[in-house]
Amino acid sequence: MIDQVETAFETRHAQPSLQRHGRTYSLFGLAISSAVPLPCPELHGHSMAPDIELYEASERQISSFFTGPPTTIDVNDFWKCHLFADGATYACWCNRFEFAVSGDGRRVLWRKLVEVPNEVLFTYLLGHVMSFCLLARGLEQLHATAVVIDGAAIALLGGCGFGKSTLAAALLSRGYPLLTDDVLVLEFQERTVLACPSLPRVKLMPESAPELFHGLQAIPMNHLTGKLIFELKPAQHFAQKIPLRSIYMLPRRPASSSTISVRRVRGRASFLPLIRNCFNDTVTRPERLKQQFVFATRVAALVPIKRLSYPKRLDLLPSVVDALVADACRESKRHE
Repeated sequence: MIDQVETAFETRHAQPSLQRHGRTYSLFGLAISSAVPLPCPELHGHSMAPDIELYEASERQISSFFTGPPTTIDVNDFWKCHLFADGATYACWCNRFEFAVSGDGRRVLWRKLVEVPNEVLFTYLLGHVMSFCLLARGLEQLHATAVVIDGAAIALLGGCGFGKSTLAAALLSRGYPLLTDDVLVLEFQERTVLACPSLPRVKLMPESAPELFHGLQAIPMNHLTGKLIFELKPAQHFAQKIPLRSIYMLPRRPASSSTISVRRVRGRASFLPLIRNCFNDTVTRPERLKQQFVFATRVAALVPIKRLSYPKRLDLLPSVVDALVADACRESKRHE
């Protein structure tokens, strides 16, 4: 299929029909329909058309989805992504699965290239692939993990390897439920910013998994990382929109001392990290860059942005959690 996507776009074939389905689920505040059961809350009695439709497809159905050559190609050792002039996207995690996303973000076709657990498929389909759908709908996302503390969400902001999931797991072990891992979608309601839930899953390196996860089934993500996918129990996942109280920037490098600090930042220091940590850096069209600017400006004006500095040592993680919870509770009291 990969070669076909690269060379066979000159003519558009009649698209083979796709099987309709009736189950509708809630994810990121949107209604998602799928014939394959999804690990999301089901929307019973949902009479409106779904926001996004997911279809398991054949190789021919995916190859006939596009027209014209790609305008942008992003390739590395593990994934390949093609963007098209009409906004459509082809994404392939090599030797595992491939996806086609319509230009309006309303339809996604997916196909397994080899047999992999559905948990692995859903991690990519309902995460990175879904980000293309959200961007097509004008919805920016942050590369962040969010946890609910004292009746509101706090977000941990940072790129891969910054420790977002490890810190979230430590908060989970204290009884604070996860809202989303890695992809944070926000909804603006006047002066309130709502954080939207995603999958009841967390991805962790084995050495970072606290006692809470011992004995739970874990599924490897892929051969390039040691990360494991842990399924959360219902009580460990918050499945509703909730106000976002604070955003904490995690350090790229550990602190040079054992000091743990939380400091609010403003102006440029709060705006630029939001821009840097908008999820999905493959789409760089001018309209998307403008959308990023507006999004970051709005978030920085409405949500406190703080720099969390701490030594990245597992033995000090409980103290980091103490500092984070104390600051989150103080922020909640300011809003009472």
